[in-house]
Amino acid sequence: MDMALFVDVSRWSVFRGLIGFFEEKLGVTPSYIQVCGRRDPNLDQCIINNIDNLKGRLCDGIPELGIPSGNPYTFDELLITDGPNAKIYIRDAKIMGMCDFVVKSFYADIDRLHFEAEIIFKQVEINTTYDFNVRLLVPIAYKGPIYLTLDNVGAKADIDINLTTRDSKRYVYLSKLKINIDFKNYNIKYDVDNSDLAQFYEIIKNFVGNNREEIIKILKPVIEAEISRRIILISNNIVKQFTYEELFPDRT
Repeated sequence: MDMALFVDVSRWSVFRGLIGFFEEKLGVTPSYIQVCGRRDPNLDQCIINNIDNLKGRLCDGIPELGIPSGNPYTFDELLITDGPNAKIYIRDAKIMGMCDFVVKSFYADIDRLHFEAEIIFKQVEINTTYDFNVRLLVPIAYKGPIYLTLDNVGAKADIDINLTTRDSKRYVYLSKLKINIDFKNYNIKYDVDNSDLAQFYEIIKNFVGNNREEIIKILKPVIEAEISRRIILISNNIVKQFTYEELFPDRT
């Protein structure tokens, strides 16, 4: 759960980078970008306005800043569990709905280089392939499509950035990111094409239906770790193009 819009919310410095890019390359600031000085008394709201203005463009991708499309957000493989009697993966996942979100709050502490964001995704859809290898009385291995739908997904992000000096100029980089996603329920559909596994399919179906909280506890940290890794990678590839003064001009 790019979850790509987590990328959009957590790296608000990208928006400042957009300002610097257009001012340097084009000499004008696009109408959809609101300049936010770090001494602006309404800095938090200014950032929220930019997120609302830019989330569609960021989700479609901005090639000149190295931002890939975030719709769908994709990843190749996630390990769900790896025990002596069960190995379960999800592979080739596509996540839709990350562009349809509302920013509930945003807090920027420029002095500490710390930021906090809270957002709500209205609906998130995940199309992926499950790959399980379990051992009951005999080993059973199977792959098949799975479809997840989650409504009203909450997300909180705590972000820390640091400064580094290169060629006598200061640059920022995202050093720490903690994401906490919150989803209470989900709808799940999956296919089993092998008639020999029909009974096992019923066992899995009943397990999923009767153990939703346990499954959420398994999925949640795995998804959070993948999202954090991706956000840090993409964000740092973007902000390295701009100096600290370009990203955070000292003005109101």
